[in-house]
Amino acid sequence: MNFREWALPVYSILIQLAIGAMLVLWILRWLASTKFSPGEMNRIIRNPILVILFTAIVAMIGAHFHLSKPFYSFYAVSNFKTSWLSREIVFTVLFFYILLALWIFSRSKRNYRNLVAALGWSAILIGLILVYCMARIYMLPTQVAWNTSAVIVSFYTTTALLGSMTIACLLVLDLEFAEIQKTKDIAIRKRVIEYSLNWLVVVASLAVIVDIAVTFYQIHLLSQGGVISQTSLQLLFKLYTPLFALRLFFIIVAPCWIGYAVYRMRKVKLSLQELTVPVYMSCLLILVGEIVGRFLFYATHIRIGL
Repeated sequence: MNFREWALPVYSILIQLAIGAMLVLWILRWLASTKFSPGEMNRIIRNPILVILFTAIVAMIGAHFHLSKPFYSFYAVSNFKTSWLSREIVFTVLFFYILLALWIFSRSKRNYRNLVAALGWSAILIGLILVYCMARIYMLPTQVAWNTSAVIVSFYTTTALLGSMTIACLLVLDLEFAEIQKTKDIAIRKRVIEYSLNWLVVVASLAVIVDIAVTFYQIHLLSQGGVISQTSLQLLFKLYTPLFALRLFFIIVAPCWIGYAVYRMRKVKLSLQELTVPVYMSCLLILVGEIVGRFLFYATHIRIGL
């Protein structure tokens, strides 16, 4: 894959990460509302929202490098009624603007609690529609390896996996910044992390299980196909076998590592600071694993016809 071809994996992974992180963050905000005040939670989620917004910006910029004429990209939205690509672009832009509005109102000194909540759920809805549009682009009769509904499930699974691990990482990182700045809500941030880590690990573990199941289901479908399907399988199990094994290793090890760290924190009373390395490294392993997985997704497909 050349530089222009890598632009698509970069965009798709980063925008899925942003959508997944937004989904997980907002569910966390909703669940924690019974234990913490809205004002406390709004302060804690401000910096993660900014990181998610920045991730979406980088994804949108990266997508333009795939185009031969980036300055004419706005023409791509003209086929919204018939083109999944046009829909993907429109919903990407909508997702960005809603995130931007969310970040602005979340930092306002005035009380926009209901508006912030509505903007957050709106961003999630638009993001989930965007993931669907993104997956449908690849479901083409000319692409045997992609033309299955398993691609849709895979894209949503990746979104959930990246989102859960990213939020775990951002919460720990935000705590470190708060300790450096010596803010007054450090104790609350620690309680939020302790409250959320258990179910974040559960979500990540379930996403990995589904991800692996979908992967082998796609392999099964290819094994039942014709020459083109067999060619894709040969690419996966001969040329790219090391990468395939490495991806499985990374996405299995990551939730196990952070899960064991959280277990030790509960049983041995480890400090949150001792969770830093497992959380960061687990997030990195998942990100690398999904990058490798997206490379295999593009590298093993074989086109039929024109």
